[in-house]
Amino acid sequence: MSRRYILARYAVDGPVLPLVQKSLPAAEQFRRELMGRYRRIRERNEPSAAEQGGGFRFRSEVFSGKDEEGRKLQDSHKHAYYLPSDEDADGRIDHMTVVAEMGFGRDELRTLDSLRQLHLGDGDPLNLLLIALDDKLDGNGPLFAASKWWISATPFVSTRHPKRRGVKRDPPHLLGEANRDAFLQAVLGEEIERLRDRRPEIPRPSEVEPILEHRIGVRQLRPIQFSRFRQKRGDDGGQRPAGAFRLVFPTPVAGPISLGHSSHFGLGLFVPDQDR
Repeated sequence: MSRRYILARYAVDGPVLPLVQKSLPAAEQFRRELMGRYRRIRERNEPSAAEQGGGFRFRSEVFSGKDEEGRKLQDSHKHAYYLPSDEDADGRIDHMTVVAEMGFGRDELRTLDSLRQLHLGDGDPLNLLLIALDDKLDGNGPLFAASKWWISATPFVSTRHPKRRGVKRDPPHLLGEANRDAFLQAVLGEEIERLRDRRPEIPRPSEVEPILEHRIGVRQLRPIQFSRFRQKRGDDGGQRPAGAFRLVFPTPVAGPISLGHSSHFGLGLFVPDQDR
């Protein structure tokens, strides 16, 4: 039986590495690079199909989360997550990991293996070294370690706005600017329950607590310092409540834990708390 690869992990190098605050645009650009390279590989391998024209497009469901007609996949959590990470705690992105529960096909694997550089902004391109291609997650860096204590590496961004009307309206203690943290914590609780639906081995956390002043990482960054708007028409991620949290589970939980709005692009990423 052939292996079903679900993880690709890269070391990132270059004259100036991107700040961790740029996790979202770095992840988006990484996705664009893979999708464009995938399309070119398919066009070379299937020139007759590429010449059909019309609405025919070579689109990787794994990389894009959409079928070839551009429709979103029904299960939005099985396609690729693009997870930039700062693993030496210097405030800059030094690794990029792609995780896809649905697995990479032959042409996705060719694409991942061929990617050597990432063009981000106007500076020199970043060099990428593929250091792991695996059919399992454990043993592939800190994002996949098992820990009882997890802490925000990037801001958790709310998946919704407060509901003031209707049957499903939020209670008064979650409404208004004064209750922003309580609302955000409640939404994080909802997202954790959705994660547990997908991963029933994860216990309900014993603690979900905001980090003091929502400061993130060794640089004590505020959520507002992170890029939170996607390069996508109508995206309002930068206007949604965002914060930093610590999760405590009764037993060790293996990563990755990536929750909330733009969690497929590096936001809402939790890492094991090294202070515990």
